[in-house]
Amino acid sequence: MDRPVASLPAARKTSTLFSVPILSMTGFGVSDCAWTERGVRVHVELRSVNARYLELKLRQPFGVAVEHRMRRNVEARLGRGRVDVSVRVEGAGEVVEDPLASLGIERQQVAALVRALSSLGEEAAHASFELSPPTSLDLLRFLATSQASSRAGSGASDEAPAFLDELVDEALAKLVAMRSVEGESLAATLAALYDELEAQIAQVAQTVEPEGERLLVQLTSRCEDLLGRVATSQVGGSTVAAQVDRDRLAQELAVLVLRGDVSEELARIASHLEQARSVLAAAPEVGQGKTLDFLSQELLREVTTIGSKITSHGGSAVVINAKRTIERIREQVQNVE
Repeated sequence: MDRPVASLPAARKTSTLFSVPILSMTGFGVSDCAWTERGVRVHVELRSVNARYLELKLRQPFGVAVEHRMRRNVEARLGRGRVDVSVRVEGAGEVVEDPLASLGIERQQVAALVRALSSLGEEAAHASFELSPPTSLDLLRFLATSQASSRAGSGASDEAPAFLDELVDEALAKLVAMRSVEGESLAATLAALYDELEAQIAQVAQTVEPEGERLLVQLTSRCEDLLGRVATSQVGGSTVAAQVDRDRLAQELAVLVLRGDVSEELARIASHLEQARSVLAAAPEVGQGKTLDFLSQELLREVTTIGSKITSHGGSAVVINAKRTIERIREQVQNVE
């Protein structure tokens, strides 16, 4: 804004002095480590964007128990946002992955199952009983189900590497750090927008300050003109004096002038701005974004009410600009955790 800092009110001078930034919901974190026992690398990647609540989407190959543990770790560090967690096991270029191993099936299990089926076929033939041979898909389903049941019963975690939790924590720490940096930039942007809105509201206040006097003069002039026209009227061809209660007329004029008063709206706007700046100055916590969003809605409501009351063209133009600033504020607060 093109104006000297010295001209700003004291409250506005301190609006940008927040010690701890708010947190953004936009972040990214990645980490990886060699899994020497398998000759591969484990890659962990976390991405987060804004959302109304905390929404987790996990993709990892190590079973339900590991997923529950990862979910608890993420929920302990993040409050809001849509978070995508991806864990990949990337093999070396010369390593050819066994397709059965990728399904958690060992070749010894396949051989044992084939021998069991052969023995079963011989017993059925000896008893003159015909069996339909299973398809390859039937065998894969049976082996995969048996393996999953065995792991669930034993509480195994699909042989996840011992360092997986540490790897997830590292990626999560990087994501949180990025959300903090983004939050600092977001707080600075919001503080500047609040300053801009406050300056616009100050212009509105200066515009509407003589509004009551101007409105009273305008209404009085119109009423005097109307009273002059109806001072006498023709009724049935004769002239009669019109009876007008001037005291009652003055009361109605006063009511109309009071309806155009915007002092209450200006006071509420000042209160909302003070609360918004308090949120920026407070330590990061879940729900700050929702609070700022609510205050933005209230600011828009109060400014809209002012716009419906004032009649000057200059004041209306400032109100339109103030609404635009509030819309920019609302866009920014959507990303605050």
